[in-house]
This record gives sequence, structure tokens and C-alpha cells, in this order.
Amino acid sequence: MTRTSNDDGETRKKSKRSPAPLSVKILVGFSIFAAFVIALLWLFQTVLYYPIYGAIKRSDMKNCAEYVTEQALRGNSDNASISAAKKYNCCVSVFEIDGMYGDLVSSAHIQTACMIHKLDDTSLLNELYNEAKKNGTYIKRLVIDFDGSEKIVTPETRDGGNPSTVIMAQVATDDDGVEYLVLVDSEISPISATTRVLMYQLIAVTAVLLIAAVAASIIISKKLSRPIEKMTKEASLLATGNYDVNFEGGSFREAKELGDTLNYAAGELSKLDSMQKELIANISHDLRTPLTLIRGNAELMRDIPGEMNAENIQVIIDETSRLSSLVSDLLDLSKLTEEGASISPERFSLTGAVEEALSRYSHLIEKDGYSIDFESDGEEVFVFADKTRIMQVLYNLVNNAVNYTGEDKKVAVRQDVLGGKVKISVTDTGEGIPEDQLPKIWERYYKAGGFHNRGKVGSGLGLSIVKNVLKMHNASFGVTSRPGSGSTFWFELEIVE
Repeated sequence: MTRTSNDDGETRKKSKRSPAPLSVKILVGFSIFAAFVIALLWLFQTVLYYPIYGAIKRSDMKNCAEYVTEQALRGNSDNASISAAKKYNCCVSVFEIDGMYGDLVSSAHIQTACMIHKLDDTSLLNELYNEAKKNGTYIKRLVIDFDGSEKIVTPETRDGGNPSTVIMAQVATDDDGVEYLVLVDSEISPISATTRVLMYQLIAVTAVLLIAAVAASIIISKKLSRPIEKMTKEASLLATGNYDVNFEGGSFREAKELGDTLNYAAGELSKLDSMQKELIANISHDLRTPLTLIRGNAELMRDIPGEMNAENIQVIIDETSRLSSLVSDLLDLSKLTEEGASISPERFSLTGAVEEALSRYSHLIEKDGYSIDFESDGEEVFVFADKTRIMQVLYNLVNNAVNYTGEDKKVAVRQDVLGGKVKISVTDTGEGIPEDQLPKIWERYYKAGGFHNRGKVGSGLGLSIVKNVLKMHNASFGVTSRPGSGSTFWFELEIVE
């Protein structure tokens, strides 16, 4: 039987498991950590306790024996035996070997269960001497039965719960050929009893750690997940277009930073949404007006033959040009703001480009009485930039000045050389812009005063195009203005030879 698409969809849904909640992951993480700590405790306190304890004891006895042996060879065995016994908590005996016999030279006994000061077994003393002479160092362990008898076992044999003592023997010969036998005795506590105590303690510690891990994971997970859950709920409102949200980050830094970032993003989305609605409204207005004029004049010429005159045809031509300009500006702005947009820089005369751009406003000067003056120090300046785009910047700045200049209809364009840069300024004599609105004028269709008027030239997108072009050139730009004193728009480019 063929599987249907619904079956496939259900199978895919079943195969996609949702991730575990944060609280569960924290609980599992704490449980694993607690289990790891408990396993380490059990390992070191039970399995490795005997080897570690024995290694420490043997190291202390070895250090004690070496120190006493070194001092005995110097003839200072009495003081060395006492100081070493106190330092390493051992009993010490030093014998001078003379043939088959050994004479006790010095001793220090600080333990009650010491065996070497009770050592009267000649065969055992001989064994210690012979093995130490053969191997350099020899270790012997004595386990004391509860009935008081003694038996000799190897050092690795466990005590079975009985107290025991370890004897280390070391032989050395001085410069006169005299041999010394150094014996070090250290008492070893019953390890099996100690491990049983540790085991009971570890059981209690294990239970406490597990309970603490569960409690800590629950508390921490609530602290972590509660602000995230709140932000998730707020984000779902944001996705529906409700920008009146507030992301509270909680009590830890990362969540607070995330909340601040989301609040900033929500504010920017709100601004973008408002700008988009305003842009659509303004474009609709700018499209509707020329289309209405074109249609009205066309119908007038169709219905009334006498209206087929140059004036009505010129209206249609002008409004068509306005529509063409608006569409061109929209396309330019779209290309400039899209990712991967690029420029084609070349060396050209910026002074010549300004003069060329201003020459195209001769019809405004002759027909409407505008005055557009270009001032410079007479020096021709060359730059390395995209000429087409820079010409676009010049047109838009001059168009903007023409739209908003005062009743005197004056516009001034100025070129200033400042070090290695050239500054182009376009000044009008209009009403000016309030200081608090200056940063906003580069936005699409933004107009000081909060409304949009159809200008004599341009589409209302010019300053946004200027901003994007100059940013692509990494050029400085800006505006200075005061209400009642007009506005000056400027930009700077690097000069090339």
C-alpha cells in the first residue's frame, strides 16, 4: 500500500522530538555532577585509601631512615634519632654491626606499639640486616594478633582488622668501614575498620549530595527559566505585530542583556513599521496626484476637442516625468540598501562635476527666477569615487535646496579645500530645521514638521539616497541648520592628485 502525504507528515512530526525543558537539563546536569563527585569520593575513600595510606607511610619512613643514616655516618646518630622520630612520628634504632653482632648505638621510641625496641629475635635482626645489605632498603611488616602473639607477613598483606607495625631497615658504611643498621618502625592503624567508618559516612554524604543536587537544580532552573519563559511570551506578542512589549531580563546578567537587546529590537521594529506605513502612504500620495492629473487632462482632451492644446499636453508630460523620477529614485534606493551593493570608483574632477550638475538647472533659473551660485577658490579638485553616484548626490542636494529655499529663491553651492579633503556645501535660505529633528531628516520621506509636500522637483527620497551613497564611499556628511536661517548640507571626499 502506498503511504500518503499525511502519513509522511505524521511520521516526520513523530520523528522530531521537542528538546527537553531547561529545568530537566539542569536536573540531569546536577545529577551527573553529583554522581561524579560521589564516585570520586568512593574511589579515593575505599578502593584507593589503603594504597595511598601505605604510600604516605612508606615515604615518611624512607625519609626518616635516610636522614638518620646520613647523620649516623657523621657520628650524630643520637640527636638525629630523636629529631627524626618526632618529625615523622616513628620509632628509630641504630645498630653498629661488628661481625655477627649488633650493638645498639642510639634509639628513640615514641609509639607504644613499637616492635624494634622489643626486638630480641636474633634471626629476625639478621634477616633485616642481610636483606637491607643486599637490596639497600628492606621493609617488613608485623601484624599483632589479638591474643598478643606476633606473626610476620609481607607489607602488601591486609591487616584483617588487627593492629600492625612496619619496620624499614637500611644499611650504610662510613669512611672507616664501620657498618650501621638503621631500623625505623611505624605503627599502622587497622585500615579495614577505618574504611567501614568511611563507607557509612559516604552513604550519608551520597544521600545528602543527591538531595542537594535535586533541590539546587530545581531552584536554579526556576531562576533561569522564569525570565526566559516571560521573554518567550512577550516575543510571541511581538511576532503578531504588537510592539508594546517589555522584556524583563531577571536577576542574572546574560538574561538582562538579552532582555535589553530584545527591547531595543522591539523599539527598532516599531520605528520600522511606522516608517513603512508612512512610506507607503507618501508613495501612494505621490503616485495618486500625477496619475489623477494625467487622467483628468487626457479625458478633457478626449471629450472636448478644443482642449487639445500645448498646455494640457505639457501637464501630462510634466506629471509623467514626475512619476518617472519617483520610480527611478525608488529603484536607486532599493539598489543602494540591498546587501552586496557596490560602487565603481574612478578619478574625475569634482569641480567639473559640480559645474556640470548646476548647468542643468538653467531652465529653473530662466523660467522660475531661481539663483544657483557656485563659489570656489578657482582650484580644480580631483577625487577617486563613483562619478555617477556623486552626481546623484549633487542633484539630490540641489533639488532639496530648491524645494525648501526662501522666497528669494537663492541656492549657494560652495567648494572648500581642507587639508587633503574637499568639502561641498549646498545652502538654502528656507525656514530651517529644528535641532531635535536634524538626525531624522535622512530617513525616507521624513519632513520637518511631520508632513510631506510635493516639491517642484524630486521625489522625497533624495536625502535617503544621499546618505546611502556617501556611506558606500565612507565619506563624512551632515547638515547644519537653525529655524529661520536656512540649512546647509555638506559632504567631504579625499582629494587625489
